[in-house]
Amino acid sequence: MNLVFEVFSGGTIKFDLEKCEDCKSKACVKFCESPNMGDVLMLSDGLPSLKKNADEVKKGACTECLGCELECILHGNNAITITLPVKNLDGSMLKF
Repeated sequence: MNLVFEVFSGGTIKFDLEKCEDCKSKACVKFCESPNMGDVLMLSDGLPSLKKNADEVKKGACTECLGCELECILHGNNAITITLPVKNLDGSMLKF
């Protein structure tokens, strides 16, 4: 069970909602709701979900700050995977 959405850069953000079920802090949502952040996450039935529709998020509503992932690593259950395209100097995509 995953929440996956695309972001403006062409990347994706994926939440492993099974890990989120056991998370006590919900730090990702708290961070995203902070002033000057994207404010695209909310809790729905105790799990992270999108506050805005997927098209709005993909068009830039998510600031791609990576804060949700960092907060999840530090204070949650390491349930978020962010994949962003990174161009190499020759224009090709780097793969990690």
